[in-house]
Amino acid sequence: MCAPAALGVASFATGALGAVGQHQSASAQAAAQNQAATSNYKYQLKVRERSWDRERHRYGRQLYQYEDARQENSLAGSRAYAGAQRQLNTAYQQASLKQQANLVQLLKGTGKQAAAGRTGKSAARLDNDIVSQFGRNQAIAAESLMGANFAYKRQTDGIRREIDSSNKKAYEKVALNPQPGVAPPPPVMTPGPSGLGLAAGLLGAGVSGFNTYNDLKPS
Repeated sequence: MCAPAALGVASFATGALGAVGQHQSASAQAAAQNQAATSNYKYQLKVRERSWDRERHRYGRQLYQYEDARQENSLAGSRAYAGAQRQLNTAYQQASLKQQANLVQLLKGTGKQAAAGRTGKSAARLDNDIVSQFGRNQAIAAESLMGANFAYKRQTDGIRREIDSSNKKAYEKVALNPQPGVAPPPPVMTPGPSGLGLAAGLLGAGVSGFNTYNDLKPS
């Protein structure tokens, strides 16, 4: 009478231990997978953070270089503008000296005429020639100054375009603000075995033990 019961209990114990072992093994496997997924997620976040720090540092350095380039372009432009202004000033100074020389020449010519006591049509004609030459010299000087002004405008326009072009080229390196990389997706947790599965395994072990006892007990 005792042997069938003992065998039934042994069958139940074996089945129960197997069910518990399977449950624990599945739980440990799910926990290990979840731990690995969590560690990998944290690692990816750290990599993203370091990459973002490097990108911001690089952009900050480029911004500094851009501002430095703008200052250099501005200084170069100022020197070029000053050179163009000096050329224009020189042209005006030369024109002023030339005008003074022409005026002196005019006064000398008319003075000689008066000192010579010349009168009449010939004297008037000579006076007209002197005045006409003075007028032509004035026109030449005016035309020269106009050309100097046009040259100054062309030169300064070219300087301004060159500065703008240099600044645009420098700005191209900082035109786009850096953005952090795409965040990694959160880890997907692997669900562990449910308690219902363990309960079903224990129930199955109980049924198996009962069947063993039932099969071996005497009729």
